[in-house]
Amino acid sequence: MSFKKILMLVLVVSGLLLSGVKSSESQSFQHPGVLVSKAQLDFVKAQVNAKVDPFYSEFQHAQASGFGDINYKVKGPPANGIIDCGWYSRPDFGCTDEDMDATAAYIQALLWYITGNHAYAQNAIRIMNAYGKGLKAYTNLNSPLQAAWASSKWPRAAEIIRYSNAGWAPADIQAFADMLNKVAVPQIYNGYKGLSYNGYLNNGNWELSMIEAMMGIAVFTDNHDLFNHAVLFWKQRVPSYIYYAPVDGNHPAPAPRGVANWLNQTVYDASVNGIPQEACRDFGHTSYGISATMAAAETAHIQGLKLYESEEPRLIAGMEFVSYYQLKHPVPNNVCAGMLRLSRGFTFVIGYNEFHNRLGQSLPYTKQWIESGVLSNPLPIEIHTTVLEPLTHYADAEGSKAGAPRHDQ
Repeated sequence: MSFKKILMLVLVVSGLLLSGVKSSESQSFQHPGVLVSKAQLDFVKAQVNAKVDPFYSEFQHAQASGFGDINYKVKGPPANGIIDCGWYSRPDFGCTDEDMDATAAYIQALLWYITGNHAYAQNAIRIMNAYGKGLKAYTNLNSPLQAAWASSKWPRAAEIIRYSNAGWAPADIQAFADMLNKVAVPQIYNGYKGLSYNGYLNNGNWELSMIEAMMGIAVFTDNHDLFNHAVLFWKQRVPSYIYYAPVDGNHPAPAPRGVANWLNQTVYDASVNGIPQEACRDFGHTSYGISATMAAAETAHIQGLKLYESEEPRLIAGMEFVSYYQLKHPVPNNVCAGMLRLSRGFTFVIGYNEFHNRLGQSLPYTKQWIESGVLSNPLPIEIHTTVLEPLTHYADAEGSKAGAPRHDQ
């Protein structure tokens, strides 16, 4: 065989091999694909129609809440188009209003999908159009966090409405996408380097919320570069947010940006395996961080990326640690000097659905906490980005893989 023929054969074989490898840039996003897939939405709808709990009870809570009001009134944005949020939303010019409107848009979108009542779809569209056309900027110290909280929920609603024949006009969709890209993304793209306030320095829930928001915006706007950027930040931040003794040894992983504040936690060994970075602050902010971590991983899961599996032992340890103490077990001195501030019913339902329902892992304390501390909560929303998790993720459309062989990447 001549050299020319050999070269041609090599090129043909190489081409065939490469044709089977798709880069993340060449793959199409799955839609709807932010936190809830079409398969999961159809599954939830079937559970509600069959009046299976807790799906049906959560659905009723959603309908009865102000966020699911069929006559919901849009609260924002401010007339000048600028949302002004200081520390702890003081001042609060449009901050709480946007947080509530984004939650309402998501709940109204879910109710539209489940019931087929077009009034819910119109409500969601009206809310998103108000911000797509009216939100011009964020200002003040809490701007990055405000943008992250709201933009974690906006794409959830937008994906459901856009891909369910709800009648959202293409021009309005583009205006909403432009708002997210031009107003929200600049606030969150570079993550959180750390601002000092009352001794709290670089608390990871900020950046994890930013990551969740970026990932959702990326899917909605079909922006692969932004999606990959969010994935990179997730992989960098998660190891620094949850301590995992077998890997981290006698100190937690450093924050990828800035310096993380673990407050008065000084012991790092197997006895505190799974302790999150903000545990000694309070379990409320800790739950924000874990919730955002799981929500981002769920969106990645829908898009075929195994973020969950890449940090599976660490994430399970974190949920089990928090759930154990949320169940009011005694706090030893090696955990935050013996003092913890617990929270009310924040949910770990999304993470539990992945690790237990899909992958068959045992998370006994997380299970007990969901049953005793989450499902007993009559509210359809806990706070900020943690919304209706028992409705959307208490069980899974994919079914359980318990006992099946594992093929993690």
